[in-house]
Order: sequence, then structure tokens, then C-alpha cells
Amino acid sequence: MRPRDCAVGHMHGVVPSGAADCECHEQLHEEFSYLGGTDRGRIVRRLLAAADEQRRRIEALLVLLGDFDPNEPGSLDDGVIAEAGLLFHDIACAAEVGFSLLGQARRLEFGRMGRGHSNSTAIGPASAGTAT
Repeated sequence: MRPRDCAVGHMHGVVPSGAADCECHEQLHEEFSYLGGTDRGRIVRRLLAAADEQRRRIEALLVLLGDFDPNEPGSLDDGVIAEAGLLFHDIACAAEVGFSLLGQARRLEFGRMGRGHSNSTAIGPASAGTAT
């Protein structure tokens, strides 16, 4: 736990529970929630940037895979097929990493907030291989 998180938790704990009748209690609660959310927002932005990096990696790998032409006579040998297989594998790995990053970002951004976002299009490793 980072010192800032610990400090926010301690400050939140200092507000007396009997202060529920006071208007300031709600305001303080909102401020403490906001402080915790700023870190979450930064993490979400980093996760989204990392997912975008995976997208760019996939684009580059697809360019390389564009050189693979199974219909070109005489161009296929064991090395070409092996290289194409490795490119497909790298694309699959990058896609899985991107999938996981987006799932984490979604859970952080919408999982705790409950802002009316449907879970019917679940993203993340828990939903892998399931139809939505």
C-alpha cells in the first residue's frame, strides 16, 4: 500500500461515524472517494496505453505476415512456413495481452463504479471462450 493510499484511508477513518447527520460528512466522503479515484484513473490510462501498444504491435506483425503468400508457387519452404507460424503465434500472444489489459481497465473503471454499464459484454480472462 502506498503512503498516499494509507493517508487517505486514515483521514477517512478520522471522520466520526456520528457525523452522519452533518452535511460535511457526505462532502468529505466524496472528496476521499475522488482522491482514491485519481490513482485509479491514472492506472486505467496506463492500461489503455499498454493495450494500444499491443494493437500497434499486431499491426506491425500483420505487415510482416503480408509477405507470406501461400498461393505463390515455389515460395514456400519449411523456413517460410515456420516464420509465418511464429508471426501468427506472436499476433495471438499480443491479442491475448491486449484482451487482458482491456479487461483490467474495464474492471477498474466500471467494476466498482456501477455507472450503469452492462456486464453482458464482459471483457477479461474470465470471459475467454464464452459467447456473449
